Amino acid sequence: EIENEKVKRATFQGHGCAISQASISMLTDKIKGMEVKKAKELTREEILDMLGIPIGPVRMKCALLSLKVLIKGIENNA
Repeated sequence: EIENEKVKRATFQGHGCAISQASISMLTDKIKGMEVKKAKELTREEILDMLGIPIGPVRMKCALLSLKVLIKGIENNA
């Protein structure tokens, strides 16, 4: 939910592996109150740093799914 160009509320509902669920949970906490412009500029490196664990090539899609969904959600809300 966006109000005054800021993320007012961010929630998710879904099932997935532990990495994808952790990533989206941490990301929704991180973006609450953030300017939409800044949320759109988040990088894969920031997501990986936020997770704080090494992510191998096979699990990279899991870790970055939250960022992909965030960007798409903002675009659809604009």
